[in-house]
Amino acid sequence: TLFDFGKATNKISASSELLDASSFNAQSSRDNIAMNVQLAYFGLVQAQRVAKVNELAMEQAERHLHQAKAFYNAGRRPLFDVTKAEVDVANANVSLIRARNQMRVANVQLENAMGIHPRQSYVLTDTLTVVPFTMSLDSVKGLALNQRPDVQSARALLAANQSLASSAWDQHLPSLSAFGNLTWTNFDFPLFSRWNAGVTLSIPVFQGFSIVGQVEQAEANADAAKANLDLLTEAITLEVEQTYLGLEEAEERIAATTKLVEQAEQNLNLAEKQYAAGVGTAIEATDAQLTLSNARITNIQALYDYNSALVRLKRAIGRLAP
Repeated sequence: TLFDFGKATNKISASSELLDASSFNAQSSRDNIAMNVQLAYFGLVQAQRVAKVNELAMEQAERHLHQAKAFYNAGRRPLFDVTKAEVDVANANVSLIRARNQMRVANVQLENAMGIHPRQSYVLTDTLTVVPFTMSLDSVKGLALNQRPDVQSARALLAANQSLASSAWDQHLPSLSAFGNLTWTNFDFPLFSRWNAGVTLSIPVFQGFSIVGQVEQAEANADAAKANLDLLTEAITLEVEQTYLGLEEAEERIAATTKLVEQAEQNLNLAEKQYAAGVGTAIEATDAQLTLSNARITNIQALYDYNSALVRLKRAIGRLAP
């Protein structure tokens, strides 16, 4: 083939762009794996912290029970306080059992996300903290639409389908080719050589509208690829905005719940002192302990939501996996 008016060139371009799309899909898969592992990691850290809160609540309930029994034996408190403390211990034990089971489930989920199941025990480094994120929303959206692997893959697929559409239309064009052969023939030695060569120009005249159909199909595939790219762009824009707003909201909740934990600790300290002095009730002490446990768990949830949103935001802009 001497010249085919771009048929081969467009097919090669389409194949190269399909290869690029596959490479971007592989990168997107790595990003998804990294995101799932990090989310599972923070899930296990969260479960460990919640279990620790329930352990503290269990210890506090047992101290209240011991104190209530001592006060009852001394005649300072009624039997109701002892019964109430025993119920609180039972409730705290149920919550602790549930928290420990959730921790085991989170551990299995992390190992499943990593794809390994080590036999040796291991301890996670607790990094459930606030890592500042200073990029603006417009910058995040710009990065997501420019460098996210699945967006780049969709663009490569669009370019590949456009090249295939051009290649299909190029079948209307002629092809210029050269030919030649050399033969040796004779009944006796030496052989006589003969050769011929020439140039052929092939012009498609009519092929039953098959080329037209192929062109329309290729153009429809290109239109579908363009629609998929537009749909993905809208979905990513929505995902980035929701995740960014969720990150800001979680950061505000962290500040609010940190203050809430401080107030709940002071409230519990005051309730315990009043109960020990005989001017407070067992219900007040129990309510203060429950309020503190809920405040701590709410703070842990806010920290988890912040770190999860940060992971998803980095995934959205294609800055998660190497």
